[in-house]
Amino acid sequence: MATISLKATTRTDSGKGVARKIRREGRIPAVVYRGGDNATSVVIDPAEITLKFNRTGNRNTLVSLDLESGSRLCLVREVQRHPVSGNLRHIDFYEVDDNQFITVLVPVEAVGTAQGIKLGGQLQLMRRDLNVRCKPADIPSTISVEVSELDVGEFIRVSQVTAPENTELIYGGDFNVITVVGKRGPKVDEETEEAE
Repeated sequence: MATISLKATTRTDSGKGVARKIRREGRIPAVVYRGGDNATSVVIDPAEITLKFNRTGNRNTLVSLDLESGSRLCLVREVQRHPVSGNLRHIDFYEVDDNQFITVLVPVEAVGTAQGIKLGGQLQLMRRDLNVRCKPADIPSTISVEVSELDVGEFIRVSQVTAPENTELIYGGDFNVITVVGKRGPKVDEETEEAE
């Protein structure tokens, strides 16, 4: 799992006025949470984190926040954007421990060309993300699911999905993950075929 470094400054003041002032300066307010501990308010550069996440293309990228008191390893838990411009306005970070298991949502990626597509069907992801339990360093970028044998009307259930190395899929019921929908290929009239 890739890790990006991000400079952050601890802040002690809070409130809407303070947040507006921070944004006018070209930065944004953020909060670092840790289970059972008090949250830490910080200030970060939105352009820096946007650029680095665009490079990784992975929302579960680990972030090493470089603070005055030292670095803190985190995941982005929640992002607030401006409803019109889409600009970042606030980020919630969740601090993680290298040696502790965490649960994250990981996107599903279909691998191969389903048999049903060759017959006129269309591949459909019924679950775009799955819950994965692992240590921070083992977070996969995607969960690859082989679909080559999947025919029209058939499903791949979560129990059939192979978890990436050093990870465990977390689920309750055995739900469908991927299917192929649509009509089967045109049937050949046997009498016409024999006549030809």
